[in-house]
Amino acid sequence: MQLRWKWAVTCCLLAIAPLRAQEKLDRPRLVVGIVVDQMRYDYLYRYYDSYSPDGFRRLLRDGFSCENTLYNYWPTYTGPGHAAIYTGTTPSINGIVANDWYDRQWGRLRYVTTDTLESAVGTLKPSDRSGRHSPRVLLSTTISDELRLAFAMKSQVVGICLKDRGSILPAGHFPNACYWFDDATGNWITSTYYTQQLPEWVVNFNQQQKARHYLEGVWDKLHQRPYRESYDNWRKYTDGNYKPMSLVWPRSFPYELRSWRDSLYQKYGYGLLRFVPEGNTITVDFAIEAIEKMELGRDEYPDMLCLSFSTPDYCGHQFGIHAEEVQDLYLRLDLEIARLLRFLDEQVGKDNVLIFLTADHGAAETPAHLKDLNAPAGVFPEGKLKDTLNALLHRHFGNPTPPKKYVLHVANQQIWFDHGQLGERDLPVAIALTKAYLRQQAGVYDVLTIEEVMHLPTEYPFIAETRRGLHPRRSGDVVFLLEPGWHADDEYFGRGGTTHGSPYPYDTHVPLVWYGWKIKPGQTLEAVSITDVAPTLAALLRIMRPNGSTGKVIEGLWRH
Repeated sequence: MQLRWKWAVTCCLLAIAPLRAQEKLDRPRLVVGIVVDQMRYDYLYRYYDSYSPDGFRRLLRDGFSCENTLYNYWPTYTGPGHAAIYTGTTPSINGIVANDWYDRQWGRLRYVTTDTLESAVGTLKPSDRSGRHSPRVLLSTTISDELRLAFAMKSQVVGICLKDRGSILPAGHFPNACYWFDDATGNWITSTYYTQQLPEWVVNFNQQQKARHYLEGVWDKLHQRPYRESYDNWRKYTDGNYKPMSLVWPRSFPYELRSWRDSLYQKYGYGLLRFVPEGNTITVDFAIEAIEKMELGRDEYPDMLCLSFSTPDYCGHQFGIHAEEVQDLYLRLDLEIARLLRFLDEQVGKDNVLIFLTADHGAAETPAHLKDLNAPAGVFPEGKLKDTLNALLHRHFGNPTPPKKYVLHVANQQIWFDHGQLGERDLPVAIALTKAYLRQQAGVYDVLTIEEVMHLPTEYPFIAETRRGLHPRRSGDVVFLLEPGWHADDEYFGRGGTTHGSPYPYDTHVPLVWYGWKIKPGQTLEAVSITDVAPTLAALLRIMRPNGSTGKVIEGLWRH
């Protein structure tokens, strides 16, 4: 009897084994992460009526929009933004506290992805700084790392962005490829961290000299009609007393790009492309080439393309959020998004591609404009603060010869003191004097030591966001919070342009739209943090979250 029972069970198992073998977990073949540098949430709707049906409007119509997505930390800059999206955590964990910060170990200012252990690949010389980068500074894994780990390194990951940090940080620690733009040559380049030489397809793409070709043209308005969504009199903030603030002059359509290239090449090289719509065009050109040549989305293992558009940030800094140039740039970016979506439809299929679109930060109102409207705003002279504070401390502690530098650096609304010069006795005195001075300055809301930040009650305004933006080994000794409408001095901010970096909604409220594979049309007004993107991707892909992830899954994607 027992033998018959065992035989029957064995027969049943053998009968259903083929069925089980045929069952496969459904996953997208390709994930495309699109990050638009400096895209405020309202840009989705401010220009909505002028967008084509097939770009941003298609994403909103056929996708799922998280309308209330905010950054849950500050400072809101490009490096930290890209890191937070893909690591699912904040600078307090992933270590990307800014684009630049004072590195006490180096004894100098460091740029986020700079890595002198590596050499440039694709530049004029291996020693060119533009190519000496890596993700080693990133302290936690990314969702792109976890995708590679989940499929025994068979999934492909590639990062593409004009800015090095916008490509390197999303692609993670061990992508298949990572490329950024070189101003000197107009090439897409990489570093020896990733490969010893460019693949043949990248060499062939660079040989087309598209950067030079795109700078032969003219940038004119896409629609020869008034851009009513922009301000008619905006040039008052870029002409007259605010001149010169731009790469070019005079400031008006049409812009002769060839004249820019010929007159400014010695100073900017092909970097001029970063400031015009063709910067987005060449980014999509290269992304399409990468998908084709790397055969992304062609096999059973999900691949990921980390694609970021930097030109909106360069353009916005120059012209300001209400300029016709910014509106025209977004109308043209809309067409590039539509072109990319059409290509993905043809090559991979909408039902096989999972797309999310978001931004690394927003952008602020130009203070001169707000002042004209009788709204409080201003520019805080952070660039002069280091010298001012050192002079203040010299007067208090005496004037040694040569003068001591008690303050090592000021950036990102933080201050680094020289602990060796001040010692345990004088450091608290220097901090107290600094706090007293700053609290008397226009635009300063409060000044806090790092210890105070960590111990203030949660009711204190933006204290949670401040904590999440600090890392114990990388941040300064003191942080100062500015009032709404105020930013630290920026090359263009006080003269017609814009900037970002604050914890306020204009810098933290960004779009987040999901589209494609398994995504049903809809939207939610539930609160979403930017750190929720990575864990949500992990849930959709059925893989582990990045190892430092502090975000939550956006359940609304499943509920609607």
